[in-house]
Amino acid sequence: MKQLLITIIVTLATIHLEAAMAPLSQEKLEKQSELIIVGKVIGLETKVQKSKIEQSFGIHRDRVYKIKIQIKRIHKTSPDQTTFNKKKLFIEAWQSITRIPPLPGPQGHSNIPRTGSIVKLYLVRNKTKKLWEPILPNGIQIINEIKEKKD
Repeated sequence: MKQLLITIIVTLATIHLEAAMAPLSQEKLEKQSELIIVGKVIGLETKVQKSKIEQSFGIHRDRVYKIKIQIKRIHKTSPDQTTFNKKKLFIEAWQSITRIPPLPGPQGHSNIPRTGSIVKLYLVRNKTKKLWEPILPNGIQIINEIKEKKD
């Protein structure tokens, strides 16, 4: 009976496990994106919230970034070109900060730029939030990172 209970618990625990997402190739990023832009980060806001990605038992928190981009170049446009201002764009990215118990799986965007950085973004439209989001995990490529000054 004890063995059966342990087997059931282990089986149920492994059903939800996913591997962390591998970075996509340049070809896949270009194919999957609806909009590709190069721009400068002119604003960055963060907040920590309960994870909307990880829904299993435990304490799971994500840091959500709202990034304001000044568009320099558009490499690929969306079929619906009226959904964004041609000079500025707001995007949302995230990274996990707490997973208790620790779980494998999506850990968010691999690069988060700083204000002033030049970035290339491979974006898809999140229709429920009506926002553009970088493709996971490597839809944000930092071209020129601005280093923070140390006093």
